[in-house]
Amino acid sequence: MTHKLSVDKTVCTGAGTCEAMHPKLFRVVPEGYAVALKTELDDPADVTDASNVLDVCPTEAILLTLAGDA
Repeated sequence: MTHKLSVDKTVCTGAGTCEAMHPKLFRVVPEGYAVALKTELDDPADVTDASNVLDVCPTEAILLTLAGDA
């Protein structure tokens, strides 16, 4: 089951929690917000890692949805 991973840059403050926890999935760019390095997650471990970050993001900017969801 494929999941879509993204970061809402309009609310992200670039705290870096996501990158510190899982640098293979996230990076804070010089513009001051995080970006998802992988946008489609098929590996259950990646989905778990992204979900764990979602739970601790201070601005709730991490978005994780099933592919195909509206």
